[in-house]
Amino acid sequence: MKKRIILIILILLLGLICFYFGQNFDKVKEGYYIEQGYSFKNPQGWEKTYELGPLAFLNKNENNYNNPFKSYIFFIKDELKGRSSEQYFDYIKTQVKNSSESIEILDEKEEGAFHVIFIKAMQNENNYVIGTALTKGIHDTYFVISFKTLESSLENTKPVFEEVYKTFKLR
Repeated sequence: MKKRIILIILILLLGLICFYFGQNFDKVKEGYYIEQGYSFKNPQGWEKTYELGPLAFLNKNENNYNNPFKSYIFFIKDELKGRSSEQYFDYIKTQVKNSSESIEILDEKEEGAFHVIFIKAMQNENNYVIGTALTKGIHDTYFVISFKTLESSLENTKPVFEEVYKTFKLR
């Protein structure tokens, strides 16, 4: 009889613990995008899309008047392929420089686990700002979180980008 009461109490206690952690887990993942290997806070008001190839979020609500461009944030996983971190950062900067008519590095900094670069570029007579946050993954990999926006939209999109990369976590 005593064993049965203890067993019932243990089952109830286990059920309460599972319920508690289940409720709190939902609160933790609410508002976050969880991908295989990483997670980050969802950019509010931005839609997930695969139009750009890799996982990306597009600011569908952005109004750029006559310009149809929409700001976007995208994620890629890349391999170092024997390069050092510095060589990889230089490789990324070269890729960006080769994609535009004119380039100006606005800011480059180390912020926590991220190497962050902001670049101003002109394409088709429009000024854009490209932000890239790079962080070391497991083994020989890097995760690249990048965004592109019109320079005139930077004030609204830069905080969204910063929130995404600052909440990025490897799983």
